[in-house]
Amino acid sequence: MVIENEILKILLMSRDYVSGASIAKSLGVSRATVNRAIKRLVSRGFIVDVHPRLGYRLADLDDISHAYRYVEFVDTSLRYYIHYLDSCDSTQDVAHALASSGAPEGTVVIAEELRRGRGRMGRQWIASRGGLWLSIILKPKHLRNMHLLSLASSVAVAKAIKSLLGIEARVKWPNDVLVDEKKVAGILIEGVLEADQIRYIVLGVGVNVNNDLPSHLLDTATTLKSVVGSDIPRIPLLINIIKNIDIVYAKLRQGEGKEVLDEWRRLSSTIGRRVKVITFSQEIEGIAEDIEDDGALRIRTKENSISRVYVGDVIHLRNIA
Repeated sequence: MVIENEILKILLMSRDYVSGASIAKSLGVSRATVNRAIKRLVSRGFIVDVHPRLGYRLADLDDISHAYRYVEFVDTSLRYYIHYLDSCDSTQDVAHALASSGAPEGTVVIAEELRRGRGRMGRQWIASRGGLWLSIILKPKHLRNMHLLSLASSVAVAKAIKSLLGIEARVKWPNDVLVDEKKVAGILIEGVLEADQIRYIVLGVGVNVNNDLPSHLLDTATTLKSVVGSDIPRIPLLINIIKNIDIVYAKLRQGEGKEVLDEWRRLSSTIGRRVKVITFSQEIEGIAEDIEDDGALRIRTKENSISRVYVGDVIHLRNIA
C-alpha cells in the first residue's frame, strides 16, 4: 500500500494528468508497478482518468451534489438514496422530518454546510463547507442496542479513511474518530421509539475533510486535508463510509455484535488508557479496561473498583509511568 499511497499523493497534488513514466521515475519503480497501484486505487473507490498519451488524473469528485450518480452503483445490502441540500440547519432534523413522512430506509441526507449542526449531548457541531455532513435513515426490525450501532459506525468511518487515504485512524469511546489523537469525525445516533419498538433511527456522521476549523479547535481537532496536505475528493470517501456502515449494520441485524465489538477494540485509542469520564452527574478517573457486550466502557478506578459508563465524555490522560 506504500507505493499506491505515494502515487495517490502525487495525483492529489496535481489537477492535471501525470504521466506514468514520471511517476515511476520519481518513486524509483517500474511502469508495471505504477499500473498495478493505479488499479488498487480504483478498487479503493477512487476514479482515475487514464489517457494513453498524458497518463493519469484523479476525477474531480468533490461535488457532492452529484453523489447520487455513484451511490446507486455501490454493492450494499440496502439501497441508498441521496437527498442533497446546499445548506440546512441540521441534516439530523431533515432526516427526522423525512422519516416521519415515510421516507424509505437508506435515505441519506447530505448538505454542504449546517447552520445549527449538533453533536452528542446537544453540543454545537461546527459544519462549514468542505466537510462531509450526512444523516442516514435506518429502520431495523430487530436491533437490541443502538449504542453498539454508534460504536460500529465509528469503526466504519475509521476504516473508510484508512482504506481510502492510507491514514491510521483510531476510535475513541464512545463514537469519535481520531487521527494523530485529534478528532476528525464524530457519530450521532438518534432513535424514535413506539411502544418499545424502534420506529426508525437517524445515524449522523460528520467528517472534517476540506473544511476550515475555528482556531479554538485546532488543539483537539483536525481535517483530512491538513493531514494529507491537499484537498480530498469527498465522493469516494462518502461511498466508502456508506459501504462500511452498511456492512456493520448488517452484522448487528444478524446478531453479530461480538465481531463488531472486536473490530472496535482493535482500532481503539481508549482501551488501556488512563482516562477521565465526565457524565451528567459525576467524574470518574481510572484505566479504561475494556468495553462490555452492551458497549459500556469499563473503568478501573484508583480505588480498584469497577465503573461502567454508558454516556459521557472521555478525556485521554497521560499514563503514569
